[in-house]
Amino acid sequence: MKVTTIASILLTGMGATVIATSAPASAATFGFQNILGGNTVGDAFAKDFSFDVTDNGGGTVLFKFLNKASYTSYNPALKQVAFSLDNSVSSLLSNIKLNVNNTGNVLFEESTKNLPQSNSISGWNITNFGADPDGGNSKAVQSGESLGITFTANYSAVLAAINAGTLKLGIHVGSLPNGASDSYYNSVPTPRTPVPEPSILFGAGLAFGLATLFKGNHDKKWKQEKIKA
Repeated sequence: MKVTTIASILLTGMGATVIATSAPASAATFGFQNILGGNTVGDAFAKDFSFDVTDNGGGTVLFKFLNKASYTSYNPALKQVAFSLDNSVSSLLSNIKLNVNNTGNVLFEESTKNLPQSNSISGWNITNFGADPDGGNSKAVQSGESLGITFTANYSAVLAAINAGTLKLGIHVGSLPNGASDSYYNSVPTPRTPVPEPSILFGAGLAFGLATLFKGNHDKKWKQEKIKA
């Protein structure tokens, strides 16, 4: 069998492995926007907060709330999350679980108190599910920290409901300048770009390296045969 044929087979086989294992878990990232007609004191800080929605497997969906604020004179903190379901999707979420893979000193407990200023959010029903810090501001989502919440739910149905506005998410943020606070609700999602696993990158690199090695050996052999001729 020719050397080039062997390289081709190995490369093809490894390529097939890459294709089979490169699909990441489905995920989407959402930002927050200001509430029209509500307080304006915190409008400039909406961009500092976001949440990821991930297919967590086993019929569950993970919501991860992130605080990306970075200021020197104050530290905005996420102190409440709230989920509002339209009556048409009232059974979309169930079995809430809090503090799933949190980062930082974050600890929340269940609370269904309504989101401040939610009466100014078009289509906001009630707070069906929610949470706030279990231990005051020290357990809130500070800069660089995150809060994870899972539900029993269908991932595709959750995204469809968010896009349709039948599922809305809101947050309340405190520790703003002069001790102020403000609320926000979800805006348009931005799909996350899949990142290949390290093992996949290694496999692809190995395949390329072997192919290059075989090609080099073949070229050397061809040159030697040509000299003999």
